[in-house]
Amino acid sequence: MKDTTDFYALDDTLSGRLTQAGLVGTAVSLPDYIRSGPLRALATGALLVGGGALVAVLNSFDEDPDNDPRVMMDQFRRSIGDIGSVPGPDSDTPPGDFSTASAAQTWTVIIGALLVIAVLVRLDSAVQHRIAERLRRRGLSRPHTWIGAVAAAVVFAVSEVSHRRLVAQA
Repeated sequence: MKDTTDFYALDDTLSGRLTQAGLVGTAVSLPDYIRSGPLRALATGALLVGGGALVAVLNSFDEDPDNDPRVMMDQFRRSIGDIGSVPGPDSDTPPGDFSTASAAQTWTVIIGALLVIAVLVRLDSAVQHRIAERLRRRGLSRPHTWIGAVAAAVVFAVSEVSHRRLVAQA
């Protein structure tokens, strides 16, 4: 039996997929319309918050009654043989043993992930700037808008393909 539960709810509805694509396209095109870096960062943050809320609302309609979190966790525990659900000698981890993940390890992973994200954002910005400059030299007046349109189309296409594959598996 293959589990086809969709744990990524953002792609559940067409309106959710279109909203994601539109938000990406708008965020990428901002440098053509807002020159100030801090103001652009503020506008991007507002897009993320507002867009995230809109996507959450659009995707809040539950299309699958079998994906209740309690039912899914029970099914998951049963599929792995109730590992760790029973304290004591039958458990993998004795009660009260928190040695598997210390606070230092957790914060190291969090800080490392934030550093990787920051580097990737800077790299993305540099690559996008270079592409925009080349497009501008070729005569395009708003190159970031064109890049945003391509990015939006790619985001929509990828999420649509993913959704169709999930529907085909069901």
